[in-house]
Amino acid sequence: MVKVDRTLTSYTDFLGEGTLEALSAFSTCNMSDSGFAVEKDSLVCAVCTEVYRSPRFLPCYHTFCLPCLEELANRHGSILPCPTCRASVPVPPGGVSALQVNFYMTEEALEWARSEDLYSTCPVHTKQHVIFYCTQCDQAICMRCKLTKHEGHVTDDLSDAAVRCKKTVEEHLHRLDDSIQVLIEHAEAVVKIEERAKEKRDAVAGQVGF
Repeated sequence: MVKVDRTLTSYTDFLGEGTLEALSAFSTCNMSDSGFAVEKDSLVCAVCTEVYRSPRFLPCYHTFCLPCLEELANRHGSILPCPTCRASVPVPPGGVSALQVNFYMTEEALEWARSEDLYSTCPVHTKQHVIFYCTQCDQAICMRCKLTKHEGHVTDDLSDAAVRCKKTVEEHLHRLDDSIQVLIEHAEAVVKIEERAKEKRDAVAGQVGF
């Protein structure tokens, strides 16, 4: 195994932005601190902050519980405002129950989620789950935070932000692996050069009688 410790500082500049960006990705995509977990938050309704009950897709691709959508329809009539993006959604002739079922969320998965205490709670509103990511504040927030302190801020579904963050980390890890491999190859080359130099020094020393 080639020892590379003494060459690390010599190649800091060689690694350059690739290493710095990779380390930055780890700090900005701290999933454990932000409560990021795709499996958790993608199963929580943004309206009731509970595990989905008969989840329905809206045309804007946001998902909500059927009972929550029925309550919205009772208040707003034939045009629903999406609770997440505020897009206007016409109620189908058959009512909100005629909206597309989110078949990606199986009842088995939802039942499992209901039986587990999986969800990160909001540090401000302790009875609410964090389900959004505020890009302006770099913070995971709940629905009440979104409607109060973070009103008007650009937010995204927490699960979507987690997917993007995971992809960014994976890309930077790949670049970091490549940089490390190049560093090791350079370190091995330096060791070989030093070995050849030592051999030449020893040969010269033998010739002059040292």
